[in-house]
Amino acid sequence: MEELRLALLIDAENTSVRYADAIIRELKKYGVITYQRMYGDFTNPGLATWNKKALNTAIVQIQQPRYSTSKNAADIMLVIDAMDILYQDKIDGFCIVTSDSDFTRLVNRIREEGKIVIGMGKSDASLTFIAACNEYKFLDKIADDDVQEEFTKEKTDEKKSDSITPLGEIKAAINNLIQQSENNGEYANLGSVKSTLQRLYPDFDERNYGYNAMLKFITEATKFEIVKKGSTILVARSKEDGEETPETVVRQYIIDKARDTIDLGTLGTQLHEKFPDFKYKDYGYSRLSKYLSSIAEISVNNRNMISKR
Repeated sequence: MEELRLALLIDAENTSVRYADAIIRELKKYGVITYQRMYGDFTNPGLATWNKKALNTAIVQIQQPRYSTSKNAADIMLVIDAMDILYQDKIDGFCIVTSDSDFTRLVNRIREEGKIVIGMGKSDASLTFIAACNEYKFLDKIADDDVQEEFTKEKTDEKKSDSITPLGEIKAAINNLIQQSENNGEYANLGSVKSTLQRLYPDFDERNYGYNAMLKFITEATKFEIVKKGSTILVARSKEDGEETPETVVRQYIIDKARDTIDLGTLGTQLHEKFPDFKYKDYGYSRLSKYLSSIAEISVNNRNMISKR
């Protein structure tokens, strides 16, 4: 498979130099970096460390002084360069390193030309910018352990919101993907599951949740299991010694109960008494009604009454 040709553009005024190596290492997994540039006023003492990093990594510095305190000329220069590179049509995609939502329209314009955009930045990055990218990598999650320790120390006194998609939402999406595959009489492919998750959630990366591999994420962070068929890795509902899964037993119990119309509260009580270890939240659902609605054989009406379809 031919490697992607990528343009790396770093908003140095919005990105810590400690992540420079992690940025390059991560991007090389996608292909060849044909352009690597960083933008800022490097006469500013706050960006002095980027000067040394430029020598070590061969990132080209685009020096852009501020013409006024209220405008960021470096951001404008990055946009101009991005459009020049785009119209030369020599690359397959861009990596824009920033957490700034001001670049959202740039990302949209690049994608309109059929190029991919990989964003990288902080965990409190703009949700608008994250959604605009094909994929978005949180630098504090993909950095080396020693860098993460330093980052953690600096964040001790800071309280910022986290833009990472909640794990429960990811679990629910995986459950839906597995169910769709089961409806077609097959297992879900691990690679396809990850690709679909990244399309649904551009910020999805198993490292955001503390796992260094997708396979490990599935087996340890969810209730699903890995099935290997030759060289193909598949995802399925967990089974014990080849028997029915605990969830399958619960689902069948619910279907049986729904033959006679039953209210949600009563069913919830009965489930808790019969299956005390079963928790619908383990499968990514925030409410019992949502879990019940995922079962094709039953319906939940607006009066919270459960019945068989």
